[in-house]
Amino acid sequence: MAAALKLIYYPDPRLRLKSEPVTLFDASLRETVKGMQRTMIEAKGIGLAAIQVAIPKRLLIVDIGDLSADEEYIEGDKESEKRLSERKTISNLEVFVNPEILEASGQIEYEEGCLSVPGVHAVVKRNESLKVRYQDLEGKTHEIETHGLRSIVIQHELDHLNGIVFPDRLSSIQKMMVLSKYKKLQAEKDLEPEDG
Repeated sequence: MAAALKLIYYPDPRLRLKSEPVTLFDASLRETVKGMQRTMIEAKGIGLAAIQVAIPKRLLIVDIGDLSADEEYIEGDKESEKRLSERKTISNLEVFVNPEILEASGQIEYEEGCLSVPGVHAVVKRNESLKVRYQDLEGKTHEIETHGLRSIVIQHELDHLNGIVFPDRLSSIQKMMVLSKYKKLQAEKDLEPEDG
């Protein structure tokens, strides 16, 4: 597998860039996806947008495993989905190039975290169901309908492509609390002695 790419962290200004459409469907794109997959695996994530590894292209990956793998899994149940995402064992990588939401409906709340804002979580409201159009690595166009956790992850990563990080989706008080905790965690991390 390709080498991991370097994650960028809030408040890096690149996270505020609006990503550009992918126009070249070549070996370089496939290599980028492999690097993103390695990064996501190492960081124990379930979704990653290219901008999170400093590539301002409209590309995201999702891997929430095989939802049917857990007999206790209840679709739409927040705790069940969280448990499953934390211990998924089957890889099911999905690649979305130039994704766009065609339709969105319903509401769902889920405690989200972010690889670019590590150590903090907050409940975010999202649309429960989506119809999404995207291209694959060959440039072929597809449309899917999705809901639940997969829908949440796609919306979270699509936000990144538009320069939005999940605290932006919170009330001003919640956002202040989350970012205050994040800054404190980052300050503590900076004070830790280096290994070696």
